[in-house]
Amino acid sequence: MGGYREKLNQSYAELKKINSKIFKSSFGDVEYFLEGEGTPILISHGVSGGVDHGIGLTNSFFNKKYRFLFLSRFGYLKSTIPDNPSAEKQADVFKELIDELNVDKIILYANSAGSTSAFHFAIKYPQICKGLILQSANAPLGYNPGTPPKFIFKSNFLYWFFLKLFGKMMFSMFVPKSILKQLSKEEKRNLMDEVFFSVLPVTERKKGALFDIFVSNPSIEEDIPFERIKTPTLILNAIDDPATKISGAKTLAENISSSKLVEFETGGHLLYNQDEKVKDEIDKFIENI
Repeated sequence: MGGYREKLNQSYAELKKINSKIFKSSFGDVEYFLEGEGTPILISHGVSGGVDHGIGLTNSFFNKKYRFLFLSRFGYLKSTIPDNPSAEKQADVFKELIDELNVDKIILYANSAGSTSAFHFAIKYPQICKGLILQSANAPLGYNPGTPPKFIFKSNFLYWFFLKLFGKMMFSMFVPKSILKQLSKEEKRNLMDEVFFSVLPVTERKKGALFDIFVSNPSIEEDIPFERIKTPTLILNAIDDPATKISGAKTLAENISSSKLVEFETGGHLLYNQDEKVKDEIDKFIENI
């Protein structure tokens, strides 16, 4: 159908531009990419992501004065997924990669589903974790984005076709109705391209997405000892986020003693149109730790 082949080819072309490397961890291959100079920040992307989505997050929410360590988490793009994967094992991979690169301390920025492994990292490796930035984070009793049907991950065409038919439903999982009503048709198309069509090729992210949706995200309810996190922590969440509820962000803030919660009146899960405010909050946080 019109548009499918063009979008798929464009997605593969964009991935080829990234000069990523492979690290052989004890849990399998890890795709990573280093960029920039300054304070090192590891980027833990959200569901259906990869190094490319990590780059997109920093383009939107960071000023270009840091050294970014992008990686594809378990099962995304060129990163393999081990037997019996877990968020805790993913945190161990963060540690192995950081050691391989001879980095003494690092700030960990985690978006959405990428936060579950970030909690384990901060708890297990406090000597390395200089700071923790949680944006629209998976949190106890606070994560409810809905579960997309598994079949859409089996085929790039099925995923594209599903978006064509049910794009509005997908929007509702992450963007509040109050924001959608204000967007023009062109703005909605651009957002659809940036957020959902950018998941193509979905077949290269399938194992990671299914791991996040059915294993890693639900494990947030397994009595993680958040009170053991002593690392300075910045929590960023919109009050109108339909996926990661503000109640979850408040629970994190109550249990992490060294945390600061910044609530945005609007923006949804994507913190839409809050880019500059997020940049300012992150800069202030890093300057003070």
